[in-house]
Amino acid sequence: MPQVRRLRWAMSEVRSQAATGPGGAAHDTTGLATGVAEPSGLDHSGSSVAADSVTGGGASRHGAAQPGSGGWRAPLGRGVQATNQYMGVLAVLALLLVALTVTQPQFLTSDNFVNILEANSVLLVVSVGLTFVLLVGGIDLSIVGTIALTQVGLWELIKAGMPAGLACVVVIAGAFAVGFLINGLLIGRVGLSFLVVTIATASIFQGVANVRTGGQSQSLATENWLIDVGTQSWWGLPVVVWIAFAVLLLGIALLRYTGYGRMVYAVGGNPEAARLAGINVALIRVSVFGICAGLAGLAAVLSVCQLTSATPNPPATTTLTAGAAVLLGGTSFMGGRGSLLGTLLGVLFLGVLSNGLTLAGISDFWTGIVSGTVLVAAILFDRLRNGAA
Repeated sequence: MPQVRRLRWAMSEVRSQAATGPGGAAHDTTGLATGVAEPSGLDHSGSSVAADSVTGGGASRHGAAQPGSGGWRAPLGRGVQATNQYMGVLAVLALLLVALTVTQPQFLTSDNFVNILEANSVLLVVSVGLTFVLLVGGIDLSIVGTIALTQVGLWELIKAGMPAGLACVVVIAGAFAVGFLINGLLIGRVGLSFLVVTIATASIFQGVANVRTGGQSQSLATENWLIDVGTQSWWGLPVVVWIAFAVLLLGIALLRYTGYGRMVYAVGGNPEAARLAGINVALIRVSVFGICAGLAGLAAVLSVCQLTSATPNPPATTTLTAGAAVLLGGTSFMGGRGSLLGTLLGVLFLGVLSNGLTLAGISDFWTGIVSGTVLVAAILFDRLRNGAA
């Protein structure tokens, strides 16, 4: 009986952390924003776990229902809390759109909006992957190195005679494997610092890419398959944009509607309670680094399709910009709280900002300055929010 009581407490603790995060704001993955009850039992092994179910009346820290909080108001209130996560970036984005519409006549055109989406499709894919890592309280600084190694690997395989489409699949799978087996295992299983590991692997990956290419970009302009992916459009939107949105939707489905998604939030919110509930904390941490690296590999392929060349030196600010987008979208740097919808809004804000600076004739270098400033502001806001909680 004592073991059963401890497990029931752990389950209520995981649900509390997953539903509210450290700061008490609901996220969008348990179904609570839409009033859908979370199924009992987060045991990753598939065994049934006896736990108090989450009802419309809500659950206390120890699984007891809160009196007077039932009815339709509870899910509505939780939905409002979930929306509050990214209301800040949504409001700023709306103000930016209005300002650019008034000051830049060429901004409010369909061609310009398509250009914004296409220019930020790679960033969106990278940001989706980074969101998974941040949700468990980590960070991956090896993204640029992974992109460099993937692009050079793609060039090597095509040069060796492999069809371009198959080569893309191979290098994306390879990127996932590298993130899972190197970053993931060293961090999730061995217990090394994610900062030390990902800084080291970033240097290794990019070093290998530079050695293989002599530090020079390699042209792939003769590969028609890559050119088609990078230039063709479906229903008025470039193929790369459709791919980026497909990744976003798959990520939302994985976090919102699967047990794995609930485990990610539980591990980020309270690793010890998640462990007591039977969740393999180490495996969840390993897996998110694999997902992040795999999506960095996909981003590398999309970049090659757009530029028709493989470079061992992709933009060094990619990780910074993606981190700014994710944190600006409401994902907590401490883990356990965030949403991919917020990440999308963060990417759109930075994309619209960069586009507006270009239309205004202001140097694009200012985008990096603004991104860095936004990143610091987002982290400070997250710290204040967690402190207030």
